[in-house]
Amino acid sequence: MNRVELIQSIINKKKITRYLEIGTYKGQSFFPIKCKRKVAVDPQFNIPLKRKLKWIYKDFNNLFNTYAELTSDDFFEKKASLVQRFKPQLVFVDGLHTFKASLLDVLNSLKYLSNDGVIIMHDCLPPNKAASIFANSFKEAIAMKLEGWTGEWTGDVWKTIVYLKEKYGNALKVCVFDSDYGLGYIRVVGNVDDFSIDEAIFNKVDAMSYDTLMADTSLINLKPVDQIYNTIES
Repeated sequence: MNRVELIQSIINKKKITRYLEIGTYKGQSFFPIKCKRKVAVDPQFNIPLKRKLKWIYKDFNNLFNTYAELTSDDFFEKKASLVQRFKPQLVFVDGLHTFKASLLDVLNSLKYLSNDGVIIMHDCLPPNKAASIFANSFKEAIAMKLEGWTGEWTGDVWKTIVYLKEKYGNALKVCVFDSDYGLGYIRVVGNVDDFSIDEAIFNKVDAMSYDTLMADTSLINLKPVDQIYNTIES
């Protein structure tokens, strides 16, 4: 099951009508998802008009999409009133592939997420050590010319899952499904009212390495893909 299939399954199961995607770029995951209201966030979209028209033809709800060409930080700061009114029920985080950026995207999403909302994260299980390298962009990761580089880059997004498990263990249900570079699943099950970054936890998690993760995948509560439907049902 890939990210689009997982997101659509949750939308269908929970009858979700409001979807927010962070890191849309070309719209490869955004357009196929069928949902009444969708908001896309990216600092630089690459979506020709022809592609938009094609997807409107395939699904008329795409006519009502909202596109915010901003960094995710700017989006949550400058469009706070829009997000508050929209109150997303499902958020897909697939922005900059760094621990801090992905963590901020999740924390900002949690501020506005509807009750019993769900956040899905991409790239939570690096396929190899080179793919897990910290970099500020895909271009920067390529330029490092790392041993074992395969053209795949997930960065250290997986650390966000570790952080969330530690800080919000009683308020969030957190796991990663072993599919499509690791699909993080975050569901609100309690009260979350502290959205600040705990520097002590952050620094401890940030010091972890790819080898640390591979030695103990329980750090991200890794689950086989065949448990997806059971998790959604529960």
